[in-house]
Amino acid sequence: MDLDNKQKVLLALYTEYQKDLPMMRDIKADTLGLSRDVFNVAIEKLQNEGFIRDAAIAYAGRSPYPYDVRIENCKMTRYGIEYVESKLQIEPTLSGAEKTKGVAKKVAEWGWDQGKDFVAKVLAEVLKSSTGVQ
Repeated sequence: MDLDNKQKVLLALYTEYQKDLPMMRDIKADTLGLSRDVFNVAIEKLQNEGFIRDAAIAYAGRSPYPYDVRIENCKMTRYGIEYVESKLQIEPTLSGAEKTKGVAKKVAEWGWDQGKDFVAKVLAEVLKSSTGVQ
């Protein structure tokens, strides 16, 4: 499966969502290997299509692209969660750690290097949290 940029951002949001205390602001364009404009438009599209909510989108001048997006209060919708789990064939009843492992496996299969790095970081945090290790 080839991922488009919007799907990459959605997977990052889904993965971060699996933490007990998600920090959506940790998801950044450069972390995902995207330009700021592409990242901002992906966030705009995901919100318009109902996959996420509560992203703050700002425009400046006559540019058709968002000037800035703020996703620290962003949340995935039920529709967004179901979409990702359906596409990745992730069982909804799994734990956050198991879901993150499923994302890691798929991202590795697709060869998306930035995604592997991001998911590995989140997986380590999820596992640390679930075992109570600080």
